[in-house]
Amino acid sequence: MKKYLAKVLIFISLLSFVAVPMNALVAGEEAVYVSQGGSEFETGTFRLELQVGDKGQIRRPNDSPFKDTVYSFSAIVEDPSILSFDEQGNWVALKPGKTRVLLTFPTSDSEQGKKFEEELKGSTVPYQVQEVAVYYEVTVSATNIAVDQVVYRLYNPNNREHFYTVSQNERDTLVRIGWGQYEGIAFTSPATGTEIYRLYNPILKDHHYTSDLNEIKILISQYNWINEGIQWHSGGEKAVHRLFHSGLVTGSHHYTADENEVDTLQSRGWKYEGIAWYSRK
Repeated sequence: MKKYLAKVLIFISLLSFVAVPMNALVAGEEAVYVSQGGSEFETGTFRLELQVGDKGQIRRPNDSPFKDTVYSFSAIVEDPSILSFDEQGNWVALKPGKTRVLLTFPTSDSEQGKKFEEELKGSTVPYQVQEVAVYYEVTVSATNIAVDQVVYRLYNPNNREHFYTVSQNERDTLVRIGWGQYEGIAFTSPATGTEIYRLYNPILKDHHYTSDLNEIKILISQYNWINEGIQWHSGGEKAVHRLFHSGLVTGSHHYTADENEVDTLQSRGWKYEGIAWYSRK
């Protein structure tokens, strides 16, 4: 495995900095062809539209030979004052702005590269593996948006998950790649109020939404969930209800402001867990 790291990782590093400067690339373009796993990230572990304070941990997709590693992403950020990454792929949106990011393997002579090598010991990763370093443009916006936000709802029939987002780009991208079906506006969030957080579980490929900081702490520390940051706020007169279905592995929690949907789901075995937050309408 050392031989692989010495040859491939250094090759990628040199190409990333010399042969493919960021200003010569188009967003989403493959920067380096060195393979099979690719530097694409697992949906939900990183986004191209962020708000200040958002954070998470970028992970490899479940079909990647590096899915169980945390040191395989080396992020070259054009402006690290806007967005930062640590050696385990933990990222934080620091201030408003746009920056470009190139995702590659770490170099073999770096501390991160050595830790990545340790992760690969005893693995079944093929000897000849190539990496596709991909360049992305990321936009970070301020969190103090002084207008209400609509929250969109999508449904994935493969894992029965309902997904909620305030990002039109995220909504449109997920529909375009066939992740799920757009179901319309779920509710409207006020500009300020109690923060609602979104979490992601890369093993279950499921999302969870809550304002409860203790629940967030438990899910992260005990059940491998990743905090994706503040998504919207609670406030207004209309209740958004939370339900749970014990027979589902993914999509087991559902959120809706529709009283009729609440009643219908309870008649189908869902357990009512109370009001999750409030919305404008």
